[in-house]
Amino acid sequence: MDITLIQKNIAAVAAGWSSESAARLERRALDKADFATLRDAGLTLTGVPEEMGGVWQSGVRSTRPTAAIFRTLARVDPSVALVATMHPTVLALWLEEPAEPPADSNAWREQHDRVLAAAKAGHWFGTISSEPGGGGDLMATRATAEKGSDGAWRLTGDKQMGSGSGVTSFMMTVAVPKGEMTPDIFLLDTRELPWDGSRGATLVRAWDGHGMAATQSHAFRYDGVAVERHAQMGGAIKLVPRVLPIIAYMFSSVIMGILDAALAEGRRRLQPRAERMSAFERVSWTKAVNDIWLAEQAFQGMARAIESGAASPGVPRGKLAIAELAEASMLSISRAIGGASYSRSSPFGQWSQDVRALGLLRPPWALAHHQLFEASFAD
Repeated sequence: MDITLIQKNIAAVAAGWSSESAARLERRALDKADFATLRDAGLTLTGVPEEMGGVWQSGVRSTRPTAAIFRTLARVDPSVALVATMHPTVLALWLEEPAEPPADSNAWREQHDRVLAAAKAGHWFGTISSEPGGGGDLMATRATAEKGSDGAWRLTGDKQMGSGSGVTSFMMTVAVPKGEMTPDIFLLDTRELPWDGSRGATLVRAWDGHGMAATQSHAFRYDGVAVERHAQMGGAIKLVPRVLPIIAYMFSSVIMGILDAALAEGRRRLQPRAERMSAFERVSWTKAVNDIWLAEQAFQGMARAIESGAASPGVPRGKLAIAELAEASMLSISRAIGGASYSRSSPFGQWSQDVRALGLLRPPWALAHHQLFEASFAD
C-alpha cells in the first residue's frame, strides 16, 4: 500500500461519511468503529516507515501528502481528523533519525522496531503532554518520572488535552526523570488501563470543549503510572523542534479542511440569492473568500518551508496566520448568511468553534506569539 492508495481509500471513507456530517458535528464523543474503518483504509501506516511496510519516507517528503489525507477527513469530521493527525506526528519521534547517537543503540533499535510494529499492526498513537498552567510549553512540565528497582519507569503529574483518550493504544507524554534537569519523552500504554486510579491513572475531567467537541481530550491525574522512557535517553526531546513543524502543518490541514467545507456550504446557500444580497452581505462574503485564499497561500508556504529542510519561522508563522484567517473568515461567512448561521441545525457555529480550538493548539496563541516575537529579530 502506498500513500496514493491511502489517499484514495480515505477519500472513499469521507464520501461515505458525508451524508452524516451534520450529525457528526453534533457528537460529543468518538466512535471506535470510525478508527477501525480508518485503520482498515491504511491510515495507521502513515506512522510506519516504508522499509517496514508503511508509507512514511521522511518529514521533508511525507508531510504534505499525509496532511492531504487529514484535510479530506476534516471536511466531514474535524474531531476525528484531529485525533488521527496525532498518530504520525507522535511517531515522528521514532521515525526521525536521532539528533545524536543513542547511548545504547541496541535498546534504541529494539524499541524503535517494536513501537513502529505496533503502528503497523493497527494501533493508534496519541499524546497527552500538556499540563494545567503550562501554557503548552513542553519544557515547562512539572510531571516527574522515577525508575524503580524493577527497572520500570513510573510517572506522576497532572496532564490534560489527551486527545483520543479511549481510542488510542499508546500516548506520548513528557516528564522530568528523577535526578535530571531536562524533560524527556515517555510512552504510556493505555490498553486495558483503567481510569479509576487503581493503576495510577485517574480521570479528572472529561473533555467538554466548545470546539473539537468529540476529541475526548480528557484530563488525568497520574500517580506512579507505568511508562516507558524513549530509548534515546534524552535525545528524543532534542528532536521536538524538528518535529514541531510537521505537527503544525498537520493541525493546519484540519483547519483547511474545515474551511473547504465552510466555503462549499456558504456557496451552496448564497449562490441562489447572490443577485439579491445586500452590499454588506456581498462585502462579508468577499472578505471570507479572500481570507480563505490567503490561508491557502500560507498553507502552501508552510509545505515549501518544510520541504526545503531548513529551519525557518515560516511554518509557525503560517500556522498562526491560518488560525487567525480561519476565525475571521468564519465570522465573515456568518455575517453574509445572517442569523441562520447560528442555528444548531447549521454547521457554521460548530466550525467557528473548531477553528478557534485549533488556533489554541501546538503551540497555543501565547507561546506562538512569544516564539515569533523572538524570531522576528533574527530574520
